Amino acid sequence: MATGRTTTKWIRFCVDAVGGVSAEIPIDSISPVGFTYDETELTAWQDAVKGYLTNHPDAPIDITGPFDTSGIVARAASANAPALSGSHTVLAPKSAVTNSLPGNLWIGFGIRGYWTAATDPAFGVIDSDDVKYGYILTKYVVEGEKYSARCVLTPGTVPGWGTAIIP
Repeated sequence: MATGRTTTKWIRFCVDAVGGVSAEIPIDSISPVGFTYDETELTAWQDAVKGYLTNHPDAPIDITGPFDTSGIVARAASANAPALSGSHTVLAPKSAVTNSLPGNLWIGFGIRGYWTAATDPAFGVIDSDDVKYGYILTKYVVEGEKYSARCVLTPGTVPGWGTAIIP
């Protein structure tokens, strides 16, 4: 098991392409990954310490990367270098209103090397039973040779941290 720090170089980002195929796409940057909560302050004047009430969690994912029109290829196995699909080929159809069905999203954080199943952390949501839960693409913008995208959760979806989350 690798221990230590990681860099964006070792992150693998995988989403469902239209048709349900799991595809890895190239990324240059990724927003903080995990849960965020809206906070309402409930402090009264006589309280010694501020108090807050948290709302429902959210887990949006913002990514940027190189614009690529390559075809979709099969995802690489654990511990191998990513088999990258074209970012535009995967994301453009998902950004259309008619294709805004929720899908799986998986982020593997390789520690000092490519992500390895059962040892390195992963974050995401996998819903193989139906298409009710998952992430949807709410933003896909191309600027020159770069793209930016935003994925948000559908209601009722609960992503999680683990080591064996893989679509």
